[in-house]
Amino acid sequence: MDLREISRAAFIAAAALALPFLFHALRLGHVFLPMYLPLLAGAFLLSPRWALAVGALTPLASALATGMPPLFPPIAFWMSVELGTMALLASLAHRRTALPVAVILAAVLVIGRVIYAALVFATAAFFALPPRLLSAASLVSGWPGMVLAMLVVPATLAAVRRSRAPDEVRRGGAGSA
Repeated sequence: MDLREISRAAFIAAAALALPFLFHALRLGHVFLPMYLPLLAGAFLLSPRWALAVGALTPLASALATGMPPLFPPIAFWMSVELGTMALLASLAHRRTALPVAVILAAVLVIGRVIYAALVFATAAFFALPPRLLSAASLVSGWPGMVLAMLVVPATLAAVRRSRAPDEVRRGGAGSA
Protein backbone atom coordinates (compact mmCIF):
# COMPACT_ATOMS: atom_id res chain seq x y z
CA MET A 1 0.00 0.00 0.00
CA ASP A 2 1.25 3.44 -0.95
CA LEU A 3 1.01 5.66 2.14
CA ARG A 4 1.35 8.79 0.03
CA GLU A 5 -1.71 7.86 -2.01
CA ILE A 6 -3.68 6.84 1.08
CA SER A 7 -2.86 10.22 2.63
CA ARG A 8 -3.84 12.02 -0.55
CA ALA A 9 -7.13 10.09 -0.73
CA ALA A 10 -7.89 10.88 2.93
CA PHE A 11 -7.19 14.59 2.39
CA ILE A 12 -9.46 14.68 -0.68
CA ALA A 13 -12.25 12.88 1.16
CA ALA A 14 -11.91 15.26 4.12
CA ALA A 15 -12.11 18.28 1.82
CA ALA A 16 -15.17 16.78 0.12
CA LEU A 17 -16.80 16.32 3.52
CA ALA A 18 -15.96 19.84 4.77
CA LEU A 19 -16.55 22.05 1.73
CA PRO A 20 -20.32 21.44 1.48
CA PHE A 21 -20.84 23.02 4.92
CA LEU A 22 -19.72 26.41 3.62
CA PHE A 23 -21.95 26.20 0.56
CA HIS A 24 -24.95 24.88 2.49
CA ALA A 25 -24.60 27.66 5.05
CA LEU A 26 -25.19 30.04 2.13
CA ARG A 27 -27.97 27.79 0.75
CA LEU A 28 -25.97 27.11 -2.41
CA GLY A 29 -25.07 23.44 -1.93
CA HIS A 30 -27.48 21.82 -4.35
CA VAL A 31 -26.74 24.41 -7.04
CA PHE A 32 -22.92 24.57 -6.94
CA LEU A 33 -22.19 20.90 -6.15
CA PRO A 34 -19.41 21.62 -3.62
CA MET A 35 -18.57 17.98 -2.89
CA TYR A 36 -17.76 17.51 -6.55
CA LEU A 37 -14.88 20.01 -6.52
CA PRO A 38 -12.37 18.12 -4.35
CA LEU A 39 -13.51 14.73 -5.64
CA LEU A 40 -13.05 15.73 -9.28
CA ALA A 41 -9.70 17.40 -8.63
CA GLY A 42 -8.70 14.34 -6.65
CA ALA A 43 -9.55 12.06 -9.55
CA PHE A 44 -6.61 13.59 -11.45
CA LEU A 45 -4.30 13.05 -8.48
CA LEU A 46 -5.27 9.50 -7.50
CA SER A 47 -4.95 6.12 -9.15
CA PRO A 48 -8.19 4.88 -10.74
CA ARG A 49 -9.01 2.50 -7.88
CA TRP A 50 -8.52 5.18 -5.22
CA ALA A 51 -10.41 7.75 -7.29
CA LEU A 52 -13.33 5.33 -7.59
CA ALA A 53 -13.26 4.46 -3.89
CA VAL A 54 -13.10 8.06 -2.68
CA GLY A 55 -15.66 9.24 -5.25
CA ALA A 56 -18.14 6.51 -4.41
CA LEU A 57 -17.72 6.32 -0.64
CA THR A 58 -17.53 10.01 0.30
CA PRO A 59 -21.19 10.87 -0.43
CA LEU A 60 -22.30 7.87 1.61
CA ALA A 61 -19.96 8.72 4.49
CA SER A 62 -21.22 12.29 4.44
CA ALA A 63 -24.83 11.13 4.44
CA LEU A 64 -24.23 8.90 7.45
CA ALA A 65 -22.20 11.48 9.36
CA THR A 66 -24.11 14.68 8.57
CA GLY A 67 -27.35 13.81 6.80
CA MET A 68 -26.07 15.61 3.66
CA PRO A 69 -26.76 14.42 1.05
CA PRO A 70 -29.91 12.69 2.24
CA LEU A 71 -30.35 8.94 2.11
CA PHE A 72 -34.04 9.45 1.29
CA PRO A 73 -34.74 10.52 -1.31
CA PRO A 74 -31.67 8.50 -2.24
CA ILE A 75 -29.56 11.46 -3.33
CA ALA A 76 -26.51 10.07 -1.50
CA PHE A 77 -26.75 6.86 -3.52
CA TRP A 78 -27.23 8.74 -6.78
CA MET A 79 -24.20 10.91 -5.99
CA SER A 80 -22.18 7.85 -5.01
CA VAL A 81 -22.75 6.23 -8.41
CA GLU A 82 -22.26 9.51 -10.29
CA LEU A 83 -19.12 10.65 -8.46
CA GLY A 84 -17.55 7.20 -8.37
CA THR A 85 -18.02 6.83 -12.11
CA MET A 86 -16.82 10.37 -12.86
CA ALA A 87 -13.72 9.97 -10.69
CA LEU A 88 -12.85 6.60 -12.22
CA LEU A 89 -13.26 7.88 -15.78
CA ALA A 90 -11.29 11.07 -15.11
CA SER A 91 -8.44 9.15 -13.49
CA LEU A 92 -8.28 6.60 -16.31
CA ALA A 93 -8.47 9.22 -19.06
CA HIS A 94 -5.81 11.36 -17.38
CA ARG A 95 -3.41 8.44 -17.19
CA ARG A 96 -4.11 6.87 -20.57
CA THR A 97 -4.56 9.86 -22.86
CA ALA A 98 -2.81 13.14 -23.56
CA LEU A 99 -6.08 15.06 -23.39
CA PRO A 100 -6.05 18.33 -21.45
CA VAL A 101 -7.60 18.32 -17.98
CA ALA A 102 -10.41 20.65 -19.13
CA VAL A 103 -11.46 18.28 -21.92
CA ILE A 104 -11.49 15.24 -19.63
CA LEU A 105 -13.32 17.21 -16.95
CA ALA A 106 -15.99 18.47 -19.37
CA ALA A 107 -16.59 14.96 -20.67
CA VAL A 108 -16.90 13.36 -17.24
CA LEU A 109 -19.17 16.16 -16.02
CA VAL A 110 -21.58 15.52 -18.88
CA ILE A 111 -21.40 11.74 -18.41
CA GLY A 112 -21.94 12.13 -14.67
CA ARG A 113 -24.96 14.38 -15.07
CA VAL A 114 -26.51 11.95 -17.58
CA ILE A 115 -25.97 9.09 -15.12
CA TYR A 116 -27.48 11.16 -12.31
CA ALA A 117 -30.51 12.11 -14.42
CA ALA A 118 -31.02 8.45 -15.39
CA LEU A 119 -30.91 7.42 -11.72
CA VAL A 120 -33.39 10.16 -10.81
CA PHE A 121 -35.64 9.05 -13.68
CA ALA A 122 -35.58 5.39 -12.61
CA THR A 123 -36.14 6.20 -8.96
CA ALA A 124 -38.94 8.67 -9.65
CA ALA A 125 -40.72 6.10 -11.78
CA PHE A 126 -40.35 3.56 -8.96
CA PHE A 127 -42.02 5.96 -6.48
CA ALA A 128 -44.70 7.02 -9.03
CA LEU A 129 -43.34 10.57 -9.22
CA PRO A 130 -43.02 12.51 -12.50
CA PRO A 131 -39.73 11.04 -13.81
CA ARG A 132 -39.26 13.38 -16.78
CA LEU A 133 -39.80 16.49 -14.72
CA LEU A 134 -37.50 15.40 -11.90
CA SER A 135 -34.69 14.20 -14.17
CA ALA A 136 -34.88 17.39 -16.25
CA ALA A 137 -34.77 19.45 -13.06
CA SER A 138 -31.70 17.53 -11.90
CA LEU A 139 -29.94 18.32 -15.17
CA VAL A 140 -30.78 22.03 -15.04
CA SER A 141 -29.97 22.49 -11.36
CA GLY A 142 -26.46 21.06 -11.80
CA TRP A 143 -25.24 23.48 -14.47
CA PRO A 144 -23.90 26.17 -12.10
CA GLY A 145 -21.87 23.51 -10.30
CA MET A 146 -20.53 22.19 -13.58
CA VAL A 147 -19.41 25.69 -14.58
CA LEU A 148 -17.79 26.20 -11.17
CA ALA A 149 -15.98 22.85 -11.52
CA MET A 150 -14.69 23.85 -14.96
CA LEU A 151 -13.21 26.99 -13.40
CA VAL A 152 -11.93 25.62 -10.08
CA VAL A 153 -10.66 22.11 -10.84
CA PRO A 154 -8.15 22.97 -13.61
CA ALA A 155 -6.90 25.98 -11.59
CA THR A 156 -6.49 23.80 -8.49
CA LEU A 157 -4.60 21.16 -10.43
CA ALA A 158 -2.32 23.80 -11.96
CA ALA A 159 -1.55 25.13 -8.46
CA VAL A 160 -0.81 21.59 -7.23
CA ARG A 161 1.46 21.04 -10.22
CA ARG A 162 3.37 24.27 -9.50
CA SER A 163 3.77 23.39 -5.82
CA ARG A 164 5.27 19.95 -6.43
CA ALA A 165 8.92 19.25 -5.92
CA PRO A 166 10.63 19.31 -9.34
CA ASP A 167 11.90 15.72 -9.09
CA GLU A 168 8.41 14.35 -8.32
CA VAL A 169 6.92 16.13 -11.33
CA ARG A 170 9.78 14.95 -13.55
CA ARG A 171 9.29 11.35 -12.39
CA GLY A 172 5.57 11.57 -13.09
CA GLY A 173 4.73 10.29 -9.62
CA ALA A 174 1.40 8.55 -8.95
CA GLY A 175 -0.25 11.86 -8.35
CA SER A 176 1.26 13.93 -11.15
CA ALA A 177 -1.30 16.28 -12.55
